[in-house]
Amino acid sequence: MSEVQPQEKFQIGDWEISLVPQSKPRELVIELTTECNLNCLHCVRNSMKEPFGSMSNGTMTRVLEEVSNNNIKAVTLSGLGEPLYHPKALWFIKELKERGARVLLNTNGIFLSKHLNEIIDLGVDALILSIEGLEPETYKLFRIGADLDIAIQCIRGTYSKKRELKSNLPLVGVQFTLTRVNANQIGKLSELIRNGVGVIIISNIIPISHYYEELACFNDEDCAKLYSEQLEILGRKLVDVWNVFVSRSYTTPQQTFHCPFIENDALFIRWDGKVAPCLHYSHDWIFHMNGTRRSIKSVIFGDIKEESIVNIWRKISYVMFRFKAKFGYKP
Repeated sequence: MSEVQPQEKFQIGDWEISLVPQSKPRELVIELTTECNLNCLHCVRNSMKEPFGSMSNGTMTRVLEEVSNNNIKAVTLSGLGEPLYHPKALWFIKELKERGARVLLNTNGIFLSKHLNEIIDLGVDALILSIEGLEPETYKLFRIGADLDIAIQCIRGTYSKKRELKSNLPLVGVQFTLTRVNANQIGKLSELIRNGVGVIIISNIIPISHYYEELACFNDEDCAKLYSEQLEILGRKLVDVWNVFVSRSYTTPQQTFHCPFIENDALFIRWDGKVAPCLHYSHDWIFHMNGTRRSIKSVIFGDIKEESIVNIWRKISYVMFRFKAKFGYKP
């Protein structure tokens, strides 16, 4: 593995940027695989032109070395595939926890029914389940091969296990993809609270085709109005609940730009070891906006099989990318 001396100072025009000596990523978002047990119609995987793959044993070992060497305390298992589809996912979680990392697992929930007890026993800190609707017909419309009842049972099972162990972990959250089809179900998300859900994340659908652009709620006045009404209903139902966090999506273009990867000093490691600044720029894919087909090209700053994450983090190209994004530049 080749190493170069990381840079400490960079110049942009009349400005000189100095990195603090301890500058390094504080969080890793790791894509164990781009394979998945489901075939969701709205998934970005359907617009990718790359072959799918899973992280090798050697690359997983390199990630664990970097976690240890840099005292990384926050790791999210996410990406364009289902993390639990990887045959060594549970082993990897165990190794991360032994190194003192907090582990957040993004999952479609299907494998939780099989591995729930082991995941809780391993000490996973947070589970985020993807749910596109609280009515079976809506849920199946998007999640081909999935069953809403199984997802709800996993949420309830996690809550019961936590009560049995008298544990606050794992924190359970729900990722809800907003569309014109399910906007009327936002208020029903409160029903999940009594089953132990502590985080609700509402995000817009990514229109990977003209069809899904028609389903998008943003820039649609009727859907935006319905969404606002449903948020009010949800808020009234949660008025006496103090320990639930709701992250809502916008339905109109925003003047401000906030990137959680930049704000959290996080970087994204693909299944093949290549390092990207975020999930959005981790692969080549296509989406449609305002009737126009747009291509996203991956932005890769290095490969952990060849160099350390600190050296990758301090490359001038990566530093410039983060600097611009920090002040609202959209690459």
